Amino acid sequence: MPLSAAQFHAAAAPTVAQMRAEGLDQKPYSDALDAAGRQYVDLVMEGGGVLGIALVGYIYLLEQAGLRFSALGGASAGSITALVLAALGEPADAKSDRLVEIVANVPMASFMDGKDDDDEDARDFIQTMLKRPGLAKGLWKGMQVLDNLDEMQGLNRGDRFHAWLTETLAQCGIHNTRSLRQRMAATPLGWHLRASSQHRAMQLLGAPDLPPLDAAKDYLCIVTADIATETKVEFPRMAALYWADPGAVNPADYARCSMSIPVFFQPYRVPIKLRDADHRRLWCQLAGMDDRDMDPGREPPFPPPEACFIDGGVLSNFPIDAFHNTLKVPTRPTLGVKLQWDDRSHTITKLTKLVTQTFNSSRHCLDYEFLRKNPDFKQLVAYIDTADHDWLDFEMSDAGKLDLFRRGAEAARAFLAGFDWEGYKKTREHLVGAYAQAWGGR
Repeated sequence: MPLSAAQFHAAAAPTVAQMRAEGLDQKPYSDALDAAGRQYVDLVMEGGGVLGIALVGYIYLLEQAGLRFSALGGASAGSITALVLAALGEPADAKSDRLVEIVANVPMASFMDGKDDDDEDARDFIQTMLKRPGLAKGLWKGMQVLDNLDEMQGLNRGDRFHAWLTETLAQCGIHNTRSLRQRMAATPLGWHLRASSQHRAMQLLGAPDLPPLDAAKDYLCIVTADIATETKVEFPRMAALYWADPGAVNPADYARCSMSIPVFFQPYRVPIKLRDADHRRLWCQLAGMDDRDMDPGREPPFPPPEACFIDGGVLSNFPIDAFHNTLKVPTRPTLGVKLQWDDRSHTITKLTKLVTQTFNSSRHCLDYEFLRKNPDFKQLVAYIDTADHDWLDFEMSDAGKLDLFRRGAEAARAFLAGFDWEGYKKTREHLVGAYAQAWGGR
């Protein structure tokens, strides 16, 4: 029987009570407000398979503290949570109750769909590997899925996941990117800046107050990797590269691209055909090429005839840079939430460790580099301790789900207790001034 929102609420009730007793629902976290006093932030979430249930607990606590979300981003599991959260309602709406019932009760085990509906080899292999078998048994089970890997380049098709997400979005009234953009751009009633905001002070000089949200902008960022062109792709911003009518694309396609865990899921493929001069120019700009490099007679041709998308976490598992503007003090912060502490100290003594750390280095390096160059983001990022829960445990128990939800809520309360919005703005003012001086001297 599916878990209810009430059961998740009960798991986090002590944390919510503590948050309110500490007055954390009265603190300033942003300068963007609505008529009801709700504060608006941007939120970026790390990928991490079924550990994404902890993200829902984090979101629930933030909503209980009076926060709402104007822009959302993520990779892999983070992208799924971001997309469903965006689809559930307008920015001013509280959505965590419906979100938890959708995400926490996802039929994850059914997403292991093999080559066909009768293929049990993929499911058996995955369940065996989660039990950490010996080498001999692991190799034996691996032999049984070689046909999947050879024919599909993955253990599972991903079709059931795509169908589930498409139906979930449809139930929310979202059938294409155009309708999602309009929903995310619904400006909250009484949308304004905090009276003490330095941006509000500019209104006295004739500058506008907080401008309304704009359907022409993308307040969603789903990260995936197109390995056919070796490109980090952000959807829907870069959708015009791959589809003739980006507004008509079902956003479920973006998440299907982003969650294509290598080997576990079949890559998601999209045909590429240059349509006109503008489309050609977009690809030239992306690749740093000129028209001569784009000659269709060139070998190999660029772009290739087909994009091949895999999990966005391969390149950027925590795209905290999604909404960052180096030269501006923000009116609202971009909060980031990670599903585990960064473990950057490893002893490489075995082949398996060599392989896993090669993969981990690839998927973390861009995010680490951004955080190194933008140390102010340390004030915005929270870490959820997910204990020993396995990110591929597609048949997680109800107790495990409730524990992850509780851990997410606890991490959110701890973050709110330590966050200093005014202090963060002062840090950004200092950095913006330094950047302006550096660029002005060039």
